Amino acid sequence: MEENISLNSSEWKIMEELWQDQPKTLMQIVHGMKEKQGWSKSTTGTMLRRMQEKGYIRYEAGEKARLYFAVLERKDVVLRETESFLRRAYGGSLLTLMNTFVENHHLTAADIEELREILHKAEEKEPATAGKGEM
Repeated sequence: MEENISLNSSEWKIMEELWQDQPKTLMQIVHGMKEKQGWSKSTTGTMLRRMQEKGYIRYEAGEKARLYFAVLERKDVVLRETESFLRRAYGGSLLTLMNTFVENHHLTAADIEELREILHKAEEKEPATAGKGEM
């Protein structure tokens, strides 16, 4: 995925609509955005056009209407946004992020066990780099 891709909050809303179920027609997206965001048809249409120009979505001619598809994969966008946030807010240190959450949030026994399982998977995956804390 390209380095410069960063979805704004409005783009996220449309992408979530497409990631949930695609392809969708303009009117299906308009209905979803009207219901969830109160957007007009013209606002949604403008957003779709801009996102298509950026290469985030694409459309194909359908029998009766254009069918819109997400070009970007959700997991790729989430990873890129997470890495960007980690660099900006925590200097790239996953350990600092985790420490912040552990110190400021109550973790249940189930949360702690799940963290242990995640760390165990990390050790199995790359034992030489596990525990370094940098992304």
